[in-house]
Amino acid sequence: MSPSSPLATSSLEALPMQLAILDTDGEILYTNRAWRTFGEENGYVGDAASIGSNYLGVCEVSDDVEVGDIGAGIRSVIDGERDAFSHEYPCHSPGERRWFTMRASRFSHEGETYVQVVHLNITDRKLAELEADEKASRLRNVASILSHDLRNPLSVALGYAQTLLDDGVETGRLGRIVDALERMDEIISDALVLARHDSVTEWATVELETEAESAWRHVETGDASLVVTDSIRFEADPNLLSHVFENLYRNAVEHGSTGNQTASGYAVEHGKPDDDPVTVTVGPLTDEDRTGIYVEDDGVGIPPDERDTVFEDGYSSGTDGTGLGLSIVSQVVAAHGWCLDLTESESGGARFEITGVELVD
Repeated sequence: MSPSSPLATSSLEALPMQLAILDTDGEILYTNRAWRTFGEENGYVGDAASIGSNYLGVCEVSDDVEVGDIGAGIRSVIDGERDAFSHEYPCHSPGERRWFTMRASRFSHEGETYVQVVHLNITDRKLAELEADEKASRLRNVASILSHDLRNPLSVALGYAQTLLDDGVETGRLGRIVDALERMDEIISDALVLARHDSVTEWATVELETEAESAWRHVETGDASLVVTDSIRFEADPNLLSHVFENLYRNAVEHGSTGNQTASGYAVEHGKPDDDPVTVTVGPLTDEDRTGIYVEDDGVGIPPDERDTVFEDGYSSGTDGTGLGLSIVSQVVAAHGWCLDLTESESGGARFEITGVELVD
């Protein structure tokens, strides 16, 4: 069976979505140009036109639950249980994330029943939905932080302030109020970075050594030390880049020694003595096939089984952190279009590598 009208044939051939026509047994009778092209471009074994193969049979015998559901949906259309069936599914290739929607509908021609199966690429819409979901998730996290994490230090500040009003000013208690208010400021700053910055709007040429040392001066580093091995010039948003360095420094300083870790076997085994200050090293990546920068320390490091989760909102191995520091790093890196990898330094500490950086001569 094929479309009898040359005009109809030309119309189906010109459609941008993949289209096939099946008989009631599920056998493919016709496919259009988009169907054949997709098969050729994606390594289909055999004739890319698929004429004569049983589309429904392949679905029904598949071990993949999703494919089986598609087969059941098409069968219900063939049997007249429904007029049409549609299903969205991922179809990622090695170099691209893709999503499609499949729609099957029944029609009659010269007294015979057929099913039209159409696969439409919905990747743009799906990516937009995922981006919207991610933004909504970040906003929900911000709301949660402001309503819960902020409430505790605020209550402390108000409680001590009320005590001062009742008993008279005492400098010791004033110090606790300052600590609580500084904690509030830290939480608010982290929350605002997450809520506002998902893209870079102000690019500038920056110097690695200058930016690294400037950020170091804005972090309470105690006895820790900074080493910048070399410098490069590259394109970045200076304000956002400072958040990357500052949060990586805080992570190294706050979690670098065993004494600052939760009581885990990994921390005890790999930790530095409490009186041995952490050294943070910043430098350019020297691999020929990668351009970028790294920030590493000689501290306790991050357990391998936690390296996939440390960038999630709310993750923290301590009791005082907001759990947003490394999440901010990940978000800012992504906003620049760079890639972020977490591995281990030669001394066993944490090593963060940022690649895809555009260098400036």
